[in-house]
Amino acid sequence: VDTAPPPTRPGLSAKVSPLTGAVSGLQTRVTDMGTIIDLPADALFEYDKAVLTPAAEVELRKATEMIRRSPSGAIRVIGHTDSKGDEAYNQRLSEARANSVADWLREQVGVRQREFLVSGRGETAPIAPNQNAAGGDDPAGRAKNRRVELVVPTAGNRSSAPAG
Repeated sequence: VDTAPPPTRPGLSAKVSPLTGAVSGLQTRVTDMGTIIDLPADALFEYDKAVLTPAAEVELRKATEMIRRSPSGAIRVIGHTDSKGDEAYNQRLSEARANSVADWLREQVGVRQREFLVSGRGETAPIAPNQNAAGGDDPAGRAKNRRVELVVPTAGNRSSAPAG
């Protein structure tokens, strides 16, 4: 009886992006713009605030590791809010949150030399409904919309286009 393991064949291995596979626990998606890291605002900030909480450092350290492993190029930092409150207020809050994250990243060894393109989108780019089908409030959807996105270059992409 042959108990040897089956021979391995070159070329039949799965590849994981070094960015998305390197750090677990972050929500990421790969697009034409680069790898987008979604950082939930609820993990970074108190509700309606733009000052990073002490717990935010855990999430930001994971993101920093992904940035360190990424190709050179600008990092986009884009703040988003839900639709509660008025549009102008949400725009200012999204910009303030994006700036808080960018300021923290600018202090980190291995990423502080990168260019950071910072912007806020307010409530204009939701990724989930702010209301349920019956027209009522959707707290889970609103929570998903409160986020800061980091757009990190991937191979062949330098993320040099203006943020926004």
